[in-house]
Amino acid sequence: MKLTIEQSDIFTETEINIKCNMIDSNLQKIIDELQIMMFSITAYKDGAIYKISLDDIYYFESVDDKTFIYCQVDVYECKYKLYELENKISNYKFTRISKSAIINIDKISYIKPQLAGRLDITMDNGEHQTVNRHYVNTLRMKFEGEV
Repeated sequence: MKLTIEQSDIFTETEINIKCNMIDSNLQKIIDELQIMMFSITAYKDGAIYKISLDDIYYFESVDDKTFIYCQVDVYECKYKLYELENKISNYKFTRISKSAIINIDKISYIKPQLAGRLDITMDNGEHQTVNRHYVNTLRMKFEGEV
């Protein structure tokens, strides 16, 4: 693999071109990471509007017909329903863990089994989430990189 970077004042926008014979798994990971960095979701907090990068999001949670975005410290409100978000971000490292939550796989510190087939997730920011047993297999596959 060859990497070429051109830096100049004549460029007004960053452009990334990938030239390849075939997309292998390593290249696909690079493409996925770039897409995550470029994709953002509009969020609201204290009357202000924010663009939140997927890479900054720990999880989405639906409470009382409202959807919230949880980042490392801040919590924002989102206008999308959880099923709409699931459709938009299904190709990224996010997966549903319950009827009311979607989690960012890259923000998981570790996973512990619980009673009744559930899992306890500890996030990088110290928060805990419980995985409903219905979603355990999908989470394990995504976490282990099989999906």
